[in-house]
Amino acid sequence: MTMSTERQMVRAVSASSCICGQSKETGAYALAEAWNELEAEGAVSLEAQVRILIPEAHGRSRLPAIQKQIEKVCREQGVKLLAVHQYKTPAVSMPLVAATCTGVMECTAQPADFSGPAKEIVLAGWAGLAGMLRIAEERDAELKERFAPAFLKQIEACRGCIFSGKAIRIARESGIRIMRQITEGGIFAALWHLAKETGTGMDIDMKKISVRQETIEVCENYRLNPYQLTSTGSFLMLADDGGELAEELRHNGIKAAVIGRLTGNNDKVIHKGEEIRYLDRPAPDELNKILGHTKSGY
Repeated sequence: MTMSTERQMVRAVSASSCICGQSKETGAYALAEAWNELEAEGAVSLEAQVRILIPEAHGRSRLPAIQKQIEKVCREQGVKLLAVHQYKTPAVSMPLVAATCTGVMECTAQPADFSGPAKEIVLAGWAGLAGMLRIAEERDAELKERFAPAFLKQIEACRGCIFSGKAIRIARESGIRIMRQITEGGIFAALWHLAKETGTGMDIDMKKISVRQETIEVCENYRLNPYQLTSTGSFLMLADDGGELAEELRHNGIKAAVIGRLTGNNDKVIHKGEEIRYLDRPAPDELNKILGHTKSGY
């Protein structure tokens, strides 16, 4: 009877992500996106299964390198890797990694509650960071010609930020239950989806959105908008007291800032000094412009 009761207290959950690219790190981003989603939901006992698809036309495969990186990040994050399936197929034009993470969570977990006082919006992490890292990996040779080695080392040092377990744990311990990862389409898309989910408007101070200088310079080099660039590992969090949450995150070494609040109307307003604009529907991720012109390294 006790065992039956325990089974009823938890339920299985899963999250999946598909990431394409020429870099051997592609699988790490797919895993990070799915892993972060489950962590944010409070799931435990995480396991992963991965499928790697490689274009059939490639004469020399990077499957071993991609798999090696996947195994490495699973060890580092404490995720049990159940299986890695590898395929060559004419169905893809560049390597694609599909990662599915599974876990369990308490059935008693409360659904998201958007009622009560206007929630403040906290950005934990950096806008466009993961996208910048992926550009640096896909266009490594070009950036080595454009930027100094010290600058590229600063980019390399950011790679650990795509797994956000520490920030998620701090937020959950602070009572935060509404956390949304910034993925496809960047922070502008994430804000749009958050407003749609909550059924509210929002008032955002664009100057409060944290963007690393490395991201700005890489985006300027390719004429990309960093606010429409994927940022796996960065989160939007809703809090009654955003300042308190941001301070706790910063105290633990995590970049965080209150960037705005939800409002009682449907207007999605972004302020930049005296300039006011309204948030548009999500646009395609800026990373697509890079991936669409990346030459095969095989």
